[in-house]
Amino acid sequence: MADEILFEIEKLSKSFDVGAGKKLKAVDGVSLQIKKGEIFGLVGESGCGKSTFGRTLVRVYEPTEGRILYKGKDLAGLRGKEAKNYTSEVQMIFQDPYASLNPRMTIGDIIKEGMKIHKMGTEAERTERMYELLELVGLTKEHALRFPYEFSGGQRQRVGIARALAVNPEFIVCDEPVSALDVSIQAQIINLLKELQAKLGLTLLFIAHDLSVVRYISDRVGVMYLGSLVEVAKAEELYLNPIHPYTRGLLSAIPVPDPHAEKAKKRKLLEGEIPSPIDIPVGCKFVGRCPYANTKKENGVPALTDVGGGHQVACFCIKELIGMMDGGNY
Repeated sequence: MADEILFEIEKLSKSFDVGAGKKLKAVDGVSLQIKKGEIFGLVGESGCGKSTFGRTLVRVYEPTEGRILYKGKDLAGLRGKEAKNYTSEVQMIFQDPYASLNPRMTIGDIIKEGMKIHKMGTEAERTERMYELLELVGLTKEHALRFPYEFSGGQRQRVGIARALAVNPEFIVCDEPVSALDVSIQAQIINLLKELQAKLGLTLLFIAHDLSVVRYISDRVGVMYLGSLVEVAKAEELYLNPIHPYTRGLLSAIPVPDPHAEKAKKRKLLEGEIPSPIDIPVGCKFVGRCPYANTKKENGVPALTDVGGGHQVACFCIKELIGMMDGGNY
């Protein structure tokens, strides 16, 4: 299972018209494989295209360019029953547990809605399945008749998880599922997701900007900058041996709970401004913020290059950066 490819994304791009003949390129030429049964973490600054990438996989958005292969089949060619089956096999947990639930529907009806659409079982069977899901995510049968406004943020996110699981998916996009929750509730939801992934054999795309959370939950991690992947590696490898200067800058910003260690820690401060996604610079997008940009000049856009063990980096200065590595003391 570990080597089976569930998603093969090839040069995926998604643009939005913003008027005056201009386009905002939210996702720009992303190529990636997601393996069956893994948790793939996707991190980056706000506005880098993480959520747009996830929503394109679940077909909330259609790609502008590129291909998405699911189990070897191009999504662009799915029609009729195949397209409907895809919507049950691929689900999404949304970021905002307050806005993602219909306030006019009871919790029970919200969870059963997907089962009704896909004509799964009788009404009695759907109700029994709904009760099972409530208990699976840490709620009770009594919650089924309540409305979303009667729940806390953490409870609403549990309902969102139950709704996603209702149609027996194989793949779930978790779009910053804990960013709107208190820290104590975040741990509960993260542990719940890990338990469900192991118990049900799910594949997860976990999108977040909290690097500590991503390290805890992910098998592999991709770092996105201005719509493109700049580094992909196994979670521990990425956190112990980051290569791309953007990744190093992100990791150095993670606070340390020890005040003495935090004070002594060397930070890799990123200077300069993030370019506008409406006016993306030609060539390397990171060149205006890169401290090593003057060491080597190249034309074109750097492609992800494997430096060993599946660790991929998109940079023209890979050899120079590896030579400067300080054993993780960033």
